[in-house]
Amino acid sequence: MQTIPDQIAQARAAFAEAPHERARMGRISGVLWMFSAIVGMLDVFLPGSDHASTPIVLALAAAIFLYGLGSATGWIPWEKATMNQLGAGMVVTIPVAGLAIYLTGGSLSYVEPLLVCSLLYAAFFFPERWAWPLTIELIAVAGAPLIYDPNAIDNAFLPRYVALAIGFLAATWVMVGLKKRLGDAERRQRDFANSDPLTGVGNRRFFDTTMKRELERRTRPFGRRGLDSSPLALLIADLDDFKGVNDRYGHQAGDLVLQAAASQALSVLRSTDTLARIGGDEFAIIAPGAHGDGAARMAESVSAAVAGAEPGEDIPAPGASVGWAVFPDDGQDFETLLRSADERLMRLKRVSWRDDGNVDSARLVG
Repeated sequence: MQTIPDQIAQARAAFAEAPHERARMGRISGVLWMFSAIVGMLDVFLPGSDHASTPIVLALAAAIFLYGLGSATGWIPWEKATMNQLGAGMVVTIPVAGLAIYLTGGSLSYVEPLLVCSLLYAAFFFPERWAWPLTIELIAVAGAPLIYDPNAIDNAFLPRYVALAIGFLAATWVMVGLKKRLGDAERRQRDFANSDPLTGVGNRRFFDTTMKRELERRTRPFGRRGLDSSPLALLIADLDDFKGVNDRYGHQAGDLVLQAAASQALSVLRSTDTLARIGGDEFAIIAPGAHGDGAARMAESVSAAVAGAEPGEDIPAPGASVGWAVFPDDGQDFETLLRSADERLMRLKRVSWRDDGNVDSARLVG
């Protein structure tokens, strides 16, 4: 059974690869390139600036500005690239900054401090597997004047470069660590917001989100993917006479019953299934790939497993009535599937009630 943190981690990874997130990266990158180009053009005309032919510098700045404009406005479709492709693209564009340093004075370049923008961008937006290589490349580009500028040593470039390299490494280390802490805090927040504090399984909010996402995969194509044609089962499990347990043994015993029921249900589910507590004594199971017969067998397994729970000394094991519905046979939207599963559950309850109050929780209605 896949845990809540595992599913949240997958959701976060999917978000990082989501088109709108990559488009946002493009917009921010474009603004930074445009800002750098404007600074480069203006500094050409400031007293004391050391640069190559003014037309060449202005031409490079104009090209950089247009690239930034294309990224910021969406003309360059960042959302169509993967994170690895964007990382490779930054590897290719960093040398452009090196060319700008060369044209604006080498060891005396006035645009070299702008490399910090690229560093912060790489360390913040890219995963660690890309952040460190990009930092190393930026440090190498920043130190290139030591190779081609014969006046670099006389201009005291070496001590400044050593300080810059250490600063870049320290900044990346801090940013990567900060991202990890923020990520951990976000995971804890999402875990708290999406899990039931008593049983540790998903709560109603997590169930609703997961179910709607599974249905969207089967009704709305995303990107290059077509519709998911696999079936989807929804199971609703209701503990039998849970109110009686609370009345006879107390609410603390009721909590133990709920915890034991959730644990037993988890023991028979697959890693792809999702278990959530959606009411006081009601649980829901989302089972991708399960068809009608598979859903019925899963319902039997869950009911039998819950009946074998051991909540505590002198506390009886809970019985469970389980209804189920399958997409698309029993419905093609959330509400219809939930209603179909509830109807099967209520039919089972009525059959049990007719048996003179002797609840047979293993019996299921198809």
